[in-house]
Amino acid sequence: MGTSVRLWRWRRNPLKRGTDRIEAWALLAAGLLLAVGAPAAGVGAGLATMAHAPHPPIGWQRTSATLTRDAPPAITAGAGSRQVRAAVTWVAAVGRPHAGDALVAPGSPAGSRTTIWLDTTGALRDSPVDPERDRALAVIYGTAAATGTALIGGGGWAVAHRVLDRRRAAGLDREWAVVGPQWGRHRT
Repeated sequence: MGTSVRLWRWRRNPLKRGTDRIEAWALLAAGLLLAVGAPAAGVGAGLATMAHAPHPPIGWQRTSATLTRDAPPAITAGAGSRQVRAAVTWVAAVGRPHAGDALVAPGSPAGSRTTIWLDTTGALRDSPVDPERDRALAVIYGTAAATGTALIGGGGWAVAHRVLDRRRAAGLDREWAVVGPQWGRHRT
């Protein structure tokens, strides 16, 4: 029948070596780094990425425009097919109508409304922000930071364990060099 010894690394024991104590602390540090540090690093990197995402230049404004013709369908499947160029009209702040080509959703029918960006001179500009791209970058950087932190924690534990095992083996070799020759001197 087996017994379970909980928290054996932390119990007092006269046979516990200094390397055993160091190993217990290294394991605790690695566990905390994996359980707390990696998620915190991931969330922190993602939030920092979102905070530094591009913002529209000062003075640029969004306005509503109307498609004058049906927008063409998406040409290719992939990241570049989210928007296509189509003819739109809009009314400027002073009340004058304007026309131009803007990025719109593929296949949008004529007469539908879309959002466009105007710079400080009133000229039509492409959208300076892409929330989907910003979220994707935040997830990528957050995942990379969490993975890196986890690798550092796991690698640190592996290195500490290997160094401590070598130290224990060297100590055993030193003790055996003292005790080993005496074993052959027993008389029967």
